[in-house]
Amino acid sequence: MALSKVLIHKNPQFGKCPACKKSGTIHRSRSRSVLEQIAQFTSVIKIYRCKECGWRGFRSTIVITKKSVQSIFAYLVLIILAAFIVRYIILHYALN
Repeated sequence: MALSKVLIHKNPQFGKCPACKKSGTIHRSRSRSVLEQIAQFTSVIKIYRCKECGWRGFRSTIVITKKSVQSIFAYLVLIILAAFIVRYIILHYALN
């Protein structure tokens, strides 16, 4: 399974507004402060505004599902297991 399949990218513009619950009314909003610009530039969280009710807030551009958490956990277990195997091989065979 590729890592790109673990975290699902989504476009919040097709989702529902958290305030008025209408679909398709959210669009990207400009940053108002330096902190908002830093947050938008350095993360997967972007600022959106609702055309209907005027709600303005942050929305994530990725979805983390139960399956993605399980996949990430499986990758971490495999990495740790591989590290222990490499360590064992180095300590017992390469250094003797």
